[in-house]
Amino acid sequence: MDWMTASGNAPFAIALLIMAGLAVIELISLVTGFSVNDVVDDFVAGHLEATAGSGSGMEATGQGEASSLVGRFLAWLHVGRVPVLMILIVFLTVFGAVGLVAQGALRAVLGHALPTVLAAPAVLLLSLPVVRMGAGLLARLMPRDETSAVDLATLVGRTAVVTGGTARTGLPAQARVKDSFGTEHYVLVEPEDEGAQFATGSVVLLVRQHAGGRFTVIDNPNAALVDH
Repeated sequence: MDWMTASGNAPFAIALLIMAGLAVIELISLVTGFSVNDVVDDFVAGHLEATAGSGSGMEATGQGEASSLVGRFLAWLHVGRVPVLMILIVFLTVFGAVGLVAQGALRAVLGHALPTVLAAPAVLLLSLPVVRMGAGLLARLMPRDETSAVDLATLVGRTAVVTGGTARTGLPAQARVKDSFGTEHYVLVEPEDEGAQFATGSVVLLVRQHAGGRFTVIDNPNAALVDH
């Protein structure tokens, strides 16, 4: 266990230990049926909403812009398509493994490792693209119904059911929608109205399409519009 206590290895060793603990929690949740993923997803979304809604005047505007940036960053990491807890496990694994390998290589070549204050930020920046790739792979592997190559623009005006997390401004959630042929598609949805939110199971109306399979939605105004 010398690698855990070696100079410059502490943050990476701790990351792997936390990852192992989270993996155990994830396994327990699968066995018991308790959805830890939903709890974590709702906590993250709720925190972003609270941050955006606090303050007043220019302060509130600045906080809203910061929240929007964070939301876009989380969407870049595929939050909404993949549970936050799973993305966190991927991040901790990549961060810990890359850090330990890099520090070990530096010791072998230079005879010493980088100080923690330099190594941790460098490995963090190197890890993020890998984490995004890993989360994207998980998004493709997660169970879902087969989707046809229909033009997503034709889905505007149809209703969808939120299936993953809670959709909030700046933090889209996954939703299931049927096209005119009855084929199910999974898309990302975000409320049109600032402050609105749609929890898992909510029926929403797709009103506008954006890049990347993302849609702006409103609350379904008429139960007769539900696409069965």
